[in-house]
Amino acid sequence: MKLSPALYSLMIMLFWVQPDTVSAEELSYLIIANQAEPFQINTSNHQASSGIISDVISLLATKKPFKIVPHVMPFKRYNHEIKAKTYTKWISYGSPAWRDNKQVLTQNKRLSKQALFSVNHTLVQLNSDRNTYSNAEDLFGKTVILLKGFSYPGLTTFIENDQIKKVEARSHQSALQALINKRGEVFIEMENRIRYAIKQHSIDQSRLKLTNATNITPSLDIHLSYGDNVSQDTINWIDDQIVIMKANAQLESIINRYQ
Repeated sequence: MKLSPALYSLMIMLFWVQPDTVSAEELSYLIIANQAEPFQINTSNHQASSGIISDVISLLATKKPFKIVPHVMPFKRYNHEIKAKTYTKWISYGSPAWRDNKQVLTQNKRLSKQALFSVNHTLVQLNSDRNTYSNAEDLFGKTVILLKGFSYPGLTTFIENDQIKKVEARSHQSALQALINKRGEVFIEMENRIRYAIKQHSIDQSRLKLTNATNITPSLDIHLSYGDNVSQDTINWIDDQIVIMKANAQLESIINRYQ
């Protein structure tokens, strides 16, 4: 039976609050507002709703008595709250590739052993742009549109050395509009995020050209991430569940919802 979008959203929301029991472990679920679709999708009034990571956590909460408490916030505040240890028993997502050269780990300090999935980056340019961008050097002297506050391994050094200019956008939609308005030559982001934004915001894809950007910024693995006070037993249990979710195609089914 195929669930209607309204019924499916209601089921997702019901998973956030589990009955208060002695054995329930409370986890603060940290959600990035407006920049993490389709990993984390929130409504206009910053209420948690759905997304790949959100659906995974919702499924975990049906298998173990977690009390999941969502907190939606802009990415800058998200990083600040993690560094300030405002929440110590939190769950979210991260990647080993986002650990910087100084090993400032923020959201990537404690990651699940099992990756949930891998993502490639895509370069978007206007169809009218006849240039070919095969590697980072092809972008020297150009302006690249990126999401504000996010890390892009392979580009950071060139941007810091002023060899590549950047324009920062607060959402995928605004980044694509900046490209259409020629505020930069290219927009680089994860492929699934770009394709989701194009579909959701009814952007005319015929005006755009999408090419693989693996030679510019590498592919990366997405893991669940945890705060300092999440028990290792809980993390180990979740790793076991990820293996099961991969084996029985539950994880694949969740990912496919957002294609």
